[in-house]
Amino acid sequence: MTSGPDFREMLLRSPLLAEMDEACRQALALRFEARPFSKEQVLLASGSGGRELLEVLAGTADVHVIDGSHRFRVAILEPGSIVGELSFFDSNAPRSAEVTGTSEGIVAALPHTAYLALASEGHPAAAALEQAIMANTARRMRRTNQRLSLLLDAHRTGNLVDALGRIFGRATPAPGVRDG
Repeated sequence: MTSGPDFREMLLRSPLLAEMDEACRQALALRFEARPFSKEQVLLASGSGGRELLEVLAGTADVHVIDGSHRFRVAILEPGSIVGELSFFDSNAPRSAEVTGTSEGIVAALPHTAYLALASEGHPAAAALEQAIMANTARRMRRTNQRLSLLLDAHRTGNLVDALGRIFGRATPAPGVRDG
């Protein structure tokens, strides 16, 4: 798919690196690996080990939480989405969800060992990466909290189906029409 200068340029413009100074962006870009993926390819397996951080640069993927024999989609990843941060920072945490490609695409993968090398050198890129991941996580938490608040309010007012439709971008049936 994309490699060499194209991959590097995509990565340098990506949301994860965009707010960093040039030296940090360049130091990190040298350590990421390009990984093309295809539709239905598992990028991260639930329960598996692994200490890589992934950023979707092109294409889309779904995140599923697995509970017994059930799979629940909890997120749709688009370019700029970051996954794998829990296991990246916590060596005892297995992957908490499955990430599967829904199209062809490319992810940028940062091995944990590359991050550790930067940190042990005292390179400011390590701290910049930590700050970027924390900012991304905070944005996701705020969005999740807003969605949960909408659901709680809708439950109280009896408009739960309408709220779910707004949150997940699905049309709701007209009043008196049952979806059956």
